[in-house]
Amino acid sequence: MRDTCAALANTAPDISGSGAPDMAMHVRLLPGVAIASVECSALSVHRSPSQLADGNDDVLLFLNPGAAAPKQLQGGGWVLRQQDDMACTGGPGYLGLNERAGRIDFHGAKTALLLIAFPRAALLPQVADVDRALRQSLPDTLALRLLARQAQELVRSPCSASDAERLRISDQLLDLGALALGATPQAQARASARGLRQARLKAIQADVRVNAWRGDLSLQWVAARHGISARYVRALFEQEGTAFSDYLLEQRLRRAFGRLADPRHAVSTVSAIAYDAGFNNLSWFYRAFKQRFAATPSEVRQLHAQA
Repeated sequence: MRDTCAALANTAPDISGSGAPDMAMHVRLLPGVAIASVECSALSVHRSPSQLADGNDDVLLFLNPGAAAPKQLQGGGWVLRQQDDMACTGGPGYLGLNERAGRIDFHGAKTALLLIAFPRAALLPQVADVDRALRQSLPDTLALRLLARQAQELVRSPCSASDAERLRISDQLLDLGALALGATPQAQARASARGLRQARLKAIQADVRVNAWRGDLSLQWVAARHGISARYVRALFEQEGTAFSDYLLEQRLRRAFGRLADPRHAVSTVSAIAYDAGFNNLSWFYRAFKQRFAATPSEVRQLHAQA
């Protein structure tokens, strides 16, 4: 635990002689960005004046997972103190500066915290009013919700992205961070065209993956769920060189393939699997499946039954 805290932000936990606290921490490091998802029992973690000599001046976003509603487990909560300022788990999140001494106290049996660290020189010049952002809880905005959602997905998923993709993700998180803190007009225009757009697309893609089995899933249905126009949803996919319908079809075909290759679904008919994957037309399902996998559904099932 001491090594993890030291490596992330050169902080130190206060561990009493009564025993180590219960802590689960998942960390993802990207170019210029560090993310930590923490669930912890009662504990204090401090950054003392002597530790400021390390020169680490990162900007820290302390977020409550779940954005608008603080995620407090079993009566827990956390309190952030820096200099004379104090922030509690009463809002979506708070801004902190690693150049300041301070501490964060975890209370209760278990409390959740999402921490994102950005380089000061990269983020703060994009923020219109840093002093104001430091004095109050971060507002519950779309940018903040998308930032928290993407950060949580990153710490949960395996690291398989290329160097170029990792750089792109870092830029996207930086854009969302600037928007969440109140970006300057120039930064807002750039972030809205880059980070916010990409984050919207990622959120829509995740929604489609989860709900692809629904036979009534449509462009209009997705647009309504995300509060944007169907035309904008279509444009988001087109900017990635694909189409909404193609992405939806791919998710349904993957679902069907997975069921056909799984012995646990051996008793299910091909048609039942197709309908369960979201297809309403069996002829279209067979044609699309054969074109995508160069094999019929029955051939895929037989091949995996012999494996």
